[in-house]
Amino acid sequence: MDEERRQCDVSVIVLAGGTGRRFTGTSVPKLLTNLKGKPLIAYSLETVLSLEFAHEIVVVCNPSIKRQVEKLVSEVKGAIVGLAGDIVICEGGDSRTASVECGLNYATGRYVMIHDGDRPLATEVLYHRVLGALKPGAGVVPVISPTDAVIQENRGGGSVDYLARNQIVLAQTPQAFVTKEYRAARERVRSRSGQYADDGSIFVANGGNLLTVMGERSNVKVTYPADISLAEFYMDAIKDE
Repeated sequence: MDEERRQCDVSVIVLAGGTGRRFTGTSVPKLLTNLKGKPLIAYSLETVLSLEFAHEIVVVCNPSIKRQVEKLVSEVKGAIVGLAGDIVICEGGDSRTASVECGLNYATGRYVMIHDGDRPLATEVLYHRVLGALKPGAGVVPVISPTDAVIQENRGGGSVDYLARNQIVLAQTPQAFVTKEYRAARERVRSRSGQYADDGSIFVANGGNLLTVMGERSNVKVTYPADISLAEFYMDAIKDE
């Protein structure tokens, strides 16, 4: 890691602004769902608040859970000795890309890392791996290989195509960028930003280069209620290692 990054010039944005529309059948918002005795979002907060390189942490949350998130942040802060970065809590927008924009409005670091709060098990090791690969002109995305066969569907009703699995990877977060470069990329695709799945795809759409590093199989994204059980499985597996 270069000298500039050792000077803690990194803003970490944690996205907790979604409504969890696909997380149905429960009365509790997805990010407050109980995972091994703690709200789901608490795990991401604990990790980012422990990152010694973080210049600041920006938590972008849905207005409906902002009070609970503020309480969680306060509790996590109280449990961490030598907290490195400042913390900002702001309300998100009506989409993921709008929430990222809200977070960027508060990001002052030369580098920015963006993480989905519904990926509770991303480790500090992964954050360091992603940041360590970052360089001017290139964003960084952690990836894992798919375990299933991958098909490109023909929506017109014709035959489908199987894609070469060894040429496909699945993107995770946290993703990292030079802040001014990512802001420029978003500005150039502003009217179309909602079309893109994540921050790396926006960066590439603007002609930016994207580097990949090894992700973590346990870095699961909780989208459906059943994913809670999968996260618990990985937590137990990690504990037993």
